Amino acid sequence: MAGIANESIVFFGNLSELYQLAKEGKIDTKLQGSHTRPCKFWTAMKILSGIKNAVVIAHGPSGCAFGVKQTYKLTNCRNSGSPYEAVITTNIDEKAVVYGGERELRGSILEVDSKYKPDIIFVATSCATGIIGDYVDAIVNRVRPKINAKIMAVHCEGFAGEYRSGFDLVFRQIVRLMDKPDSENRAALAGSVNIVGGKMGPERTEIDTDVKELRRLIEGMGANINAIIAGNCSLEEIQRAPGVAVNCTLCLDLGYAIGREMLDQFDTPLNSTILPYGISATERWLREAAKHLHMEAEAEALIKREYEAIRVEFEEAKKHLAGKLAIVEGHDAIKALSIAHMLERDFDMRVVIYNFHPWSTEARETSIDYLLETGLDPEILITKGTLAFGKYEAMLQTENELLEYLGDMSPERTVYFGSSMSFPNIPVVDLNAILNRPRFGYRGALKVAKCICTALEYSFRPRSWVTKRMVFPEKSGLSSAQSLTPKLAQELPDCTIYAGKERGKCMMS
Repeated sequence: MAGIANESIVFFGNLSELYQLAKEGKIDTKLQGSHTRPCKFWTAMKILSGIKNAVVIAHGPSGCAFGVKQTYKLTNCRNSGSPYEAVITTNIDEKAVVYGGERELRGSILEVDSKYKPDIIFVATSCATGIIGDYVDAIVNRVRPKINAKIMAVHCEGFAGEYRSGFDLVFRQIVRLMDKPDSENRAALAGSVNIVGGKMGPERTEIDTDVKELRRLIEGMGANINAIIAGNCSLEEIQRAPGVAVNCTLCLDLGYAIGREMLDQFDTPLNSTILPYGISATERWLREAAKHLHMEAEAEALIKREYEAIRVEFEEAKKHLAGKLAIVEGHDAIKALSIAHMLERDFDMRVVIYNFHPWSTEARETSIDYLLETGLDPEILITKGTLAFGKYEAMLQTENELLEYLGDMSPERTVYFGSSMSFPNIPVVDLNAILNRPRFGYRGALKVAKCICTALEYSFRPRSWVTKRMVFPEKSGLSSAQSLTPKLAQELPDCTIYAGKERGKCMMS
């Protein structure tokens, strides 16, 4: 345990042990009051915002729609170069909260249909309209014959469930829009797949994103993508989606809800694996898809081609990584588990996931089950800073506890996978800051390996003390990247920050 004091430790052991303690109620899995997550309304809106030519009417006060516009819709526009996307609210006031918002909702639906001519209108209930029990379904049914668009009510008031429930709710409701496949439809889509579990609209136009890489691999096998649900998919693509050969999950947890529903409703096969970080996860993802496509030979040929393209560089990088220690930030549970899988299986590294909140054992149960079933059981270290007041992933307390844990570990043999806003005395690799993506697949595995090698090669160079003082001002224990500016938080450099180097430049480029 290096030099960390016992009084700083909440848990140290394997994932399976933490999982069992959580199930038995022997470790607290509740989030602290300051460790907030988006509500059910926000996560529902995130998925709905990924459907092309759909307008979502936020039935509630204007502030709910403002948050969605700032977080999702404007990002969609920026990513895809599309025109401004409408964000609609019924803008109910105190009077409507007392007497009901039927007039406001009815008027909004008619105006949206006339002005924007969408394929579908979603009416999303907020806390206010959920609490007063507005008859949203009845209003929607009465107005349906008077509009050209399809329309669906989504009951996603924030108080009615935690953030995960918003994702699952909308993915299951999307299935109601689908047509039951007939033999003609299945024959037409026999060589196609859906990627399910996507969210938040278009992929960025100027970047080789992870989803684009999965599309490239599927097409390289000789198959087609029908839809990425709900990542910029159309209503038409959704309607015919059940006829594909297989649904491939993007994110195991989010994709499982819609994939399971489609399996139950339409017998659409489901290929459910963790995020395809690294070679092992990518090959399993491809091979499972190929079974349903009857393209096993094509898949093996693709796998051989893709690996051969990176083999020399990858094997050379792997020699430098085998046996080294990787400490993975654990507050993004899905990503942490997937990265741990890649580092251990593909790079032969020892992995410790740092501050994997016990709450994640319930929220990410599907992914944990999968990981343990594949024989991977990474070490978990949870310190008291994780459970303290404040934003646990960026607190000065957890930073100090990490330094205490590291002790005199060699920076030449240890790497930290986490935010560039963390300042351990070892090399840092920030996968979120790798702008020249993808991070999935074979090319992604090589990119990650080279980033680690670069970080280790320059481990003798100190991190910028100026940046650290900006992030963690003296006499403050609660500062984070978000305490600076959104622009700085979004424009973190590739891989690592080093003193004297141009900000934003990746040394492996």
